[in-house]
Amino acid sequence: MSEYKFFLFHKLLVVGVNFLVLAALFIAMYQASLDPDNFNPIFFKTLFSLLIPTFLLGFAGKRFLGKRRPALV
Repeated sequence: MSEYKFFLFHKLLVVGVNFLVLAALFIAMYQASLDPDNFNPIFFKTLFSLLIPTFLLGFAGKRFLGKRRPALV
């Protein structure tokens, strides 16, 4: 993989994980707004249950890209 492709895929991974974090936040706020009396428990339960797979995906993607990083000369 060329340095350009590595840089492009790394930036796409960062933007993708950031987008998924924002989506998790919006989904958690929506789910919690459906039951205002239990807003905090529902919000945190939904948010953390969505953030854990997102961060695992980002971690796995970073390790995958790190193995394919071109050698520096």
